[in-house]
Amino acid sequence: MKKLVSIILIFLFSCILFFVAASAQQSIEFKYGHANAVTYPYHLAGEAFAKFLEEKSNGSMTVKIYPLGQLGGEKDITEGLQLGTVDFQGSSIGVTATFVPILDVLNLPFLFKGPDHFLKVMESAPGKDLLAKAQEQGEKVGLKILSIAGPMFRVPMNDIHPIEKLEDFRGLRIRTMQVPMHMSAYTALGATPVPLAFGELYTALQTGVVDGNENGPATLAAMLFYEVQKYVSYLPVLSNGGIFLMSLKTWDKLDENQKKIVSEGIQAWTKSMDDEGLKQDKDALAFMESKGTIISYPEDLTPFIEACKPVYEEFFAKSPAEWVQIVKDIQAIE
Repeated sequence: MKKLVSIILIFLFSCILFFVAASAQQSIEFKYGHANAVTYPYHLAGEAFAKFLEEKSNGSMTVKIYPLGQLGGEKDITEGLQLGTVDFQGSSIGVTATFVPILDVLNLPFLFKGPDHFLKVMESAPGKDLLAKAQEQGEKVGLKILSIAGPMFRVPMNDIHPIEKLEDFRGLRIRTMQVPMHMSAYTALGATPVPLAFGELYTALQTGVVDGNENGPATLAAMLFYEVQKYVSYLPVLSNGGIFLMSLKTWDKLDENQKKIVSEGIQAWTKSMDDEGLKQDKDALAFMESKGTIISYPEDLTPFIEACKPVYEEFFAKSPAEWVQIVKDIQAIE
């Protein structure tokens, strides 16, 4: 009898261990990295995605977010995705395009006429075609591209005069990122692009080393540039949207139900990026205006677009025909 009881207890104990092990095996914690502040849309979109996954999976899928470059700069985090040491990332178009070249399409100046046009394009056939081709390229380098979102723009700011017409760019020394397309855009507009470390920018603006800079309104406000710069022009020169990336290695490890939940969660990330992008840009412009910044809203983009034609011609000359067609299809969307 004692032997039978022992056998039963051993059996029950084994069953408990099995179910505990099975439960542990089914649970997964993802690492989501980005290089921005916890108030930035990448972070808030990551939180929305994390909340969706946890609720939809009944707690078996969780996401730990690493902001402020805790996992390295954007390039480092993307390389982590390739290695499988990071699972998800919110990243910039500029950096991601160095891994997935077709995304350079989104670096073209004045590709979008404004936030509404950006949203319309992303829902259109050309926008979906661009995403599909980027996904195809991404998988070849170990990246799963989940979404392109955020109707935000990098706009010019300076301390010389308002930029309301094309001629107002002439002669201005504008700090830009060291992204060839960005520098070419400002050269075409008549300004002199000056590559400069971001950490040195406030002092450079304050001392007149450069006349101005360009960035998203939320960043211009957060960095207190309005203290040393007087004019902002809300011109959609360059997209400041973001890319939602996933490690292909991580994706391949998931079962079908987990893949389904991740796929459904993309919409939560995208909606948060779009909503927060619009809100933060709008709030930042209002805040800077309250601090005395003069905000201009040029309505006729035609002269600026015409001036940037050489940038497009250079891009078209070195790009596949299908990329050129996507650009022309996007431009045709009203």
